[in-house]
Amino acid sequence: MDKVIIYAAVNTKIRALEKDFLKREDYLNMIQKKSVVGVARYLKDNTSYGKLLREINIDNISRRDLEDILKNNMIKNMDKLIYYFRDDYKELIRSLYIKYEIEDLKILSRSIFNGKDLETIEKPLSFLGKYSRVDPKILFKSKTNRDLIYSLKGSEFYEFLIPLVNGKKENRFRFEMALDMGYFSIIQSRKLKISREDRKILKKWEGLLADLYNIQWVYRGKKFYSLSPEELLNYTINFGDKLTFKKRKAMCYTKNLEELYKMITNTIYGFLFKKEEMSRDIYMERRINRFMYYKLKALDRQFSLSIIQTIDFVWSFEFEIRDIISILEAIRYDIPSEEARKFLVKVA
Repeated sequence: MDKVIIYAAVNTKIRALEKDFLKREDYLNMIQKKSVVGVARYLKDNTSYGKLLREINIDNISRRDLEDILKNNMIKNMDKLIYYFRDDYKELIRSLYIKYEIEDLKILSRSIFNGKDLETIEKPLSFLGKYSRVDPKILFKSKTNRDLIYSLKGSEFYEFLIPLVNGKKENRFRFEMALDMGYFSIIQSRKLKISREDRKILKKWEGLLADLYNIQWVYRGKKFYSLSPEELLNYTINFGDKLTFKKRKAMCYTKNLEELYKMITNTIYGFLFKKEEMSRDIYMERRINRFMYYKLKALDRQFSLSIIQTIDFVWSFEFEIRDIISILEAIRYDIPSEEARKFLVKVA
């Protein structure tokens, strides 16, 4: 089908929805607030979120309540976009839910691993079941990560997690890496009938993501889990945009973190390790997200009437929610506004 026919309607819808995104001054105003109620009231009185919060008693709203409202609004808008697509394109857009369901599964796994009562999880798990179509109630019955893995039987995640059941010790890092590997394996295994240009754009975008994930995994595996080079290499994603197998292997076999830092510094991803040791852990995720945010904007401009406009919209929506939650977290821990800004993705 002609790409103009495919994208004209959906991109018009996207441009209309983008008008509801927060402005820079909104973030700067919210970051001055002293409570969750203050942020919620600002959103209700001054932004498009007022429609969502119209019937909500702001005086009693919790951080979890507000996050759940924001995430469910994102789901609602993603479903609106899926409606515009047909056949394999509809399946492609639905697969965007994989990322967010995996993040919810990680939160659920961490809570189980740390022995928390699942009813007390602070973050809402709004995306559970959206891609896998597994009943969230079944997942919440899990007492161990092993239970959680078995609960996912029948989903595409199961085959990537089931090998962990035979391990001698449950390992949260391996659980999360297996899920992330599953994410890219599912994406790569799709045999969808989409245009050559869209395949080219997706290959570029997914390659950049794979590079960043691999760097983060190798760094975390070396610093926090002392994994062997062989195991690190085994968990890396087997494709990328700039990082070939040879380069990934060299990263895994670096003798120490300093050697890894120097190696990454000589790539386009050197920005990840520019600051002092303390900030590497604190701000790495934000640097990765900002890179992805601006790279998506560049791809959006470069490839008009393509799949990248939809991906850009969904990720921008995610980053907006992340920034609001970061502001709420800064309030919770009494972080000064200037310091809190360093955690935001869409505001420099």
